[in-house]
Amino acid sequence: MRDIFVLAIIFGSVPLCFLNPYFGILMWNWIAIFNPHRFTYGFAYNFPVAYVVAIPTMAGTLFTKKLNRNILTRETVLLVLLWGWFAVTIFHASTVPIFSPHIDAGMAVLVRVSKILLVTFLTILLINSRDRLRNLYLVVALSIGVLAIKGAAFGVRTGGENRVWGPPDSFLADNNDLALATNMALPILFFLAAEEKRRWLKILLRVAFVCGIFSVLLSYSRGGLLGLVIVLSAIALTSRHKILMTSFVVLCGLLVFSYAPAKWMERMGNFYHGEIDNSAQGRLNAWQFAIVLTQHYPLTGGGFETFTPDLFERYTPELSFAGPHSIYFQTLGEQGYVGLALFLGLLASCWMTLWKLNRLSKRVESLRWAGPYTYMLGAGLLAYMVSGAFLPKAYFDFFYTLVASIIVIKIICQREYIQVAGSTGLETVRLTESIVDLSPAK
Repeated sequence: MRDIFVLAIIFGSVPLCFLNPYFGILMWNWIAIFNPHRFTYGFAYNFPVAYVVAIPTMAGTLFTKKLNRNILTRETVLLVLLWGWFAVTIFHASTVPIFSPHIDAGMAVLVRVSKILLVTFLTILLINSRDRLRNLYLVVALSIGVLAIKGAAFGVRTGGENRVWGPPDSFLADNNDLALATNMALPILFFLAAEEKRRWLKILLRVAFVCGIFSVLLSYSRGGLLGLVIVLSAIALTSRHKILMTSFVVLCGLLVFSYAPAKWMERMGNFYHGEIDNSAQGRLNAWQFAIVLTQHYPLTGGGFETFTPDLFERYTPELSFAGPHSIYFQTLGEQGYVGLALFLGLLASCWMTLWKLNRLSKRVESLRWAGPYTYMLGAGLLAYMVSGAFLPKAYFDFFYTLVASIIVIKIICQREYIQVAGSTGLETVRLTESIVDLSPAK
């Protein structure tokens, strides 16, 4: 019955995805993050539901007129270059005999990443208004929020003795991955709740925010814990109620260390005291392998899926095998220094845009709405950069959704500024000069 219900929703959305492809973007994000089909037990479990939504959405985009016409920004250029570089590195790897064992797996990753980036560009095209942007954030936040509520309930029921996991066979299946995504969603939940007018939705967002904190803690992810501390601190510093939010963070800390299970305290205690267990040692091994491999292939690295036992044996025989466990070292090992530079450049560009938009929102009354979004997205990016330092999530679709939304805000602010700043005078010139770097490239 559950399988039929899920597939009925998916197939029922097909006409809407074609007639209004913006709705298809919302459906794609719901499927990609919440993974409703992974909560079934029959034929729907492995059904290609993403294709059912993606195909009519792409087809509908060809006929819709409600698009962002000029999407050529600094970030979109970096996205295209990074996408192209992914293809270059896997092609280069296919010409090197020692890389042949992981080429098939690497090509599969390229296909998966290409799907993510394709939807990223569709998002940039189709999210062309404030309302659409907010609805995207609501879908993303509530998809993770429901998982957080479910995880927190599981933790209460088991007394916190068992780890919280994400939907099986999904991007969030691992406890560390779930903690990363939840940390990235916490600022969205918090700032959406602060701006929400509907009482029932405000309450739901706040409940999801609190449950998200406990879900991260109960994931037993040490990288997630570090990211949680950073994210909550960032939210407290940027909140309009700094004292209240800081008090809440302190209260959470006291509750955790007063009532946390002994198993949790032991795992986090080792991390706090700098003791290295097998998991931490594996990360160090993987990072060292990435550095050594890139010394031999500095420009291209080894291509997707290059962290393999045979290559470990060849380049770092003294180290035991481990996966990449870091967005930075994963990119370095798989894409070389060029790929790492593009990846870091994309992160830096997003930060620069958020900083400029924040300054502009304080100076232009009509753009005041963008201010909370800049804080929200900045904290989300910070969560990705901190927790991601310990996870192999360089190609995480949630990250690219954040990048797409930053580009969308940039485009909308530029369009709205042009509409309200048509008068002449010194004030207009000064504001124009402040936004010039935000303008889409010619």
